[in-house]
Amino acid sequence: MQSFGWRRVATITAHASKALRGWRLRVQWPAASLGAYWVLVIVIATVPMALYVSYLVYRETLAARTQLEEGLRRTANTFALAVERELVSSIDALSILAYAESLQRHDIARFYDTLTRWPTLRASWDHAYLAAPDGRVLFSTKRPLGRPVGELAGTIEFEQLRTLREPVISDLGVSYDDTAGRGELVTTIQVPVLRDGRLQYVLGAVIPASNWQKLMRDASVPSGGFLSLYDGNSRIIAHSLDPGSLGTGEQAALPWATGDARAGVRPAPHRGSDAMYAAWQRVPLAGWGVGVGVEAGPLDRAQLGAIASALGAGLLSFSIGLALALVVARQVTGPLRQLALFGPDAVRRNVVVREIAVLRDALRYAAEQRELARQRLQAKADEFEALFNGSPIGLVIAQDPDCRSTLMNPALAAILNASPGRWGHDGHERPRSLGASPKIMRYGRELPPSERPLQRACLEGLETRDLELEIVYDDGRRVNLLAYAVPLRAADGRPRGAVGAFVDITERKQAERRLILAERRLRESQNLVELAQEAGHVGFFDYHFADDSAVWTSGLAKLFGVELQAVEPGARGWWRRVVKEDAHRTRAQIREAIARHADRATFEFRAIRPDGTLRWLASRALLTYDDAGQPWRMVGVCVDVTDQKLVEQERAALVAREQAARREAENANRAKDEFLAMLGHELRNPLGAIAAAVEVLNRVDHRHETAASARRIIARQTSHLARLMNDLLDMARATAGKITLTRQPVNLAQLVRRTLGAMEVAGSLRQHKLSVEYHDVWIEADPVRMEQVITNLLTNAVKYTPADGSIHVRVGEDGEQALLEVRDTGIGLAPELLPRIFDLFVQGERALDRRQGGLGIGLTLVRRLVELHGGSVGAHSEGPNRGSTFTVRLPRIHPSGAALTRTAPGPSNSKRVVVVEDNDDARLAIESLLTLAGHQVRSAEDGTSGLQLLLEEDPDLALVDIGLPGLTGYEIAQRVRAAGRRTTLVALSGYGQPQDVERALAAGFDAHMVKPVDVTQLQRYLG
Repeated sequence: MQSFGWRRVATITAHASKALRGWRLRVQWPAASLGAYWVLVIVIATVPMALYVSYLVYRETLAARTQLEEGLRRTANTFALAVERELVSSIDALSILAYAESLQRHDIARFYDTLTRWPTLRASWDHAYLAAPDGRVLFSTKRPLGRPVGELAGTIEFEQLRTLREPVISDLGVSYDDTAGRGELVTTIQVPVLRDGRLQYVLGAVIPASNWQKLMRDASVPSGGFLSLYDGNSRIIAHSLDPGSLGTGEQAALPWATGDARAGVRPAPHRGSDAMYAAWQRVPLAGWGVGVGVEAGPLDRAQLGAIASALGAGLLSFSIGLALALVVARQVTGPLRQLALFGPDAVRRNVVVREIAVLRDALRYAAEQRELARQRLQAKADEFEALFNGSPIGLVIAQDPDCRSTLMNPALAAILNASPGRWGHDGHERPRSLGASPKIMRYGRELPPSERPLQRACLEGLETRDLELEIVYDDGRRVNLLAYAVPLRAADGRPRGAVGAFVDITERKQAERRLILAERRLRESQNLVELAQEAGHVGFFDYHFADDSAVWTSGLAKLFGVELQAVEPGARGWWRRVVKEDAHRTRAQIREAIARHADRATFEFRAIRPDGTLRWLASRALLTYDDAGQPWRMVGVCVDVTDQKLVEQERAALVAREQAARREAENANRAKDEFLAMLGHELRNPLGAIAAAVEVLNRVDHRHETAASARRIIARQTSHLARLMNDLLDMARATAGKITLTRQPVNLAQLVRRTLGAMEVAGSLRQHKLSVEYHDVWIEADPVRMEQVITNLLTNAVKYTPADGSIHVRVGEDGEQALLEVRDTGIGLAPELLPRIFDLFVQGERALDRRQGGLGIGLTLVRRLVELHGGSVGAHSEGPNRGSTFTVRLPRIHPSGAALTRTAPGPSNSKRVVVVEDNDDARLAIESLLTLAGHQVRSAEDGTSGLQLLLEEDPDLALVDIGLPGLTGYEIAQRVRAAGRRTTLVALSGYGQPQDVERALAAGFDAHMVKPVDVTQLQRYLG
């Protein structure tokens, strides 16, 4: 700063001297002695200098204050960034924890274990906590799980988070779990845990004020100053000088506590000091602020002292200078008077003032040098004249501003057909012409004298460089010149003449024309080569092994999809544009060819274009070797064979698809044959049993025990046939995607209990050891279809498990999924059968007697129904005779209270039932079945009487056939609903397609049953 001040003084002094010189030309200086002028100089030089130095000192103090303020501002900003970084990091950490899998599954214990298992979540955190949306704190990581913690409800930050659904940072306050009344001051950060836009939890972290105090230790605090952190209510969170002031409102007296300014610096009072310089910076994320300050008194006193010292030094310098000026004036005036009156030789005594002695010696030396300069100038003039006349470059000198008097050397005179020498208005004759004057041309136009380089330099002061001119002679000869012209300027800057030079470039221009012609021919040839490369998708390369240099043609660059200028030199630019495995293979092929000293190499590879597409290139290269047998050069051609490769790949893919289709058709044909054979077998067995039982009924009395046994056989076989038909129809509907699900919340454990109860009543499980493991788990499913899934899995286990074998059924939950597992100790599954066990018509190994029976569609139907419910089913077996395990996974739900009430079992009671069926046998069978079950049954055989009976009886349940004489079942349902009756109507039909079910429900029926009547399903309708 001091060096800068003295440079400024020197600059101002120089400008002042220059100004004084100019002023001296206009102002008449008064006559005075040298002593008087010395005193004036001292005054003029010292007083402004003293004042300026004082000004510089003042500016230095202002700069120091500005630097201090900038340091305060930088410290406040740095610590504010550190605080904001800590807050943002904490919010990010809490946001990441909010997506923890255990928290999303509402597994609070596991989430607590996850948080407490980590040594330290963040160094600044005291602990973390989780709260419910109602403000109840579920746990705190500093307390055991389950111990009461506290409440957040009613706090400003909690209510703000519930409203905005965004992270919230609290001001300084007492911790929510300060049950002991310790009054520890903390700050908290709360993050919402959202799911589907709803607030599930509030995840928070507690940062004690002491940790903010620790963070402040790493900050750079000015010497003797302080650093403080305060919250949105102007309460101190941390203070570098007084940690005990935490929580007080003292910051309110500072400038940063008021106003909306985000940052600033200003003087302000603080903590007993008269004044201080303070800077503040707000932390927008939390609404907090950072303050930094130092006392202003010491700084102000130092500034005033520096200014006073500068003024005192100036006054002392002025006094000493004035005394010395008077003494020196006497030593100067005497010798100067002698020099002025008598010359340098008159002053022979010792001169005290060295400058006067130097002046005397200089006057002597100047006289000697004048003579030497005259001699040198004459020698230079002789040298220039020899150079001017002997130079092969045409030179001309204009000696007046109008370019009328010029001096031309012989070289230029020869070009212009003129005589060399001086000519013009100074009395010399104009040069004698040696022939007709040539024309001076530019771009085919003759230049007038005013546009020629020498004239423009003289008249306009314009410098000309590298201006090409053409001299045209009368005989047709042409000479090309390169012209230069530089103006010569007078003392006032105006042109007083010019110097011109003209270089003969005729031979160069002729060479350029020959080069341009050759280049045009080469370019035409290159265009033909490039056209041939592009038309044939061909490119060439030339690679030298010794210096790893390669030359690509433009056709090769186009094959790689790059510009020729963008190609990297050497082999690296090649290999990085080739697929990695192809590059390894191609390099190996080239090395193998070099090892064999082969003179040719052929290889194929895939090139990677900049847009990511791949092109197949086939290359054929010629290899040459040096005298030592080392590879020297490889020249080759690359051809784009992508289309050929695509055709080959499409042909191979077509062959593969044709073979796969053939195998699939053969498998389908074989499965069809096996299915028809199994269907015939499965139908012949029950039909044969039914025919034999009918024959027995025809031969014995109906009250005989044999007749009762025959009727039971007919019932079993009829039920078996009905199940076969239902399975086939369900499989057809599932395959066509026409199954309609009636979803409702159901307890999977209750469905399994009900299905197992029905099978135990039917005696299906009496030969096996059954073990169950129930855990209530709810799913959104069609109860009928899910019972069908459970029945098929249990039936499959019973079929393939020998007598006295074990069957284990487990119902539970696995995360967000409901789990149904059926495990048996049966014949197991072969490894090759496992991937196809759920395919249509696939069955395990069967004995010749086909005791297991079935068509191989049960497991296929299980998979389709489970997938329709959004679940999955899998099979596992350790191998033959080692049992099997079938696992069904379905989406788990949380049931409402209404669903729990609806599924609760109620007491059994007698129902009033009406049966409308035109088939006498079916009507009597259903009526007998319901009467035996304890229900009151009335029946009708046509639609008209059935409608009248329904309106008169108003029963609890009505079973109505669709195809009735008189009125159809649809018309009966419509009229019953029109009469306002709430009877449960169940349609009976031999058709079970989705459109049949939808039509029945649209007519007013509550349910649809396919004949023959399923007793289990009928019991469910009866409640």
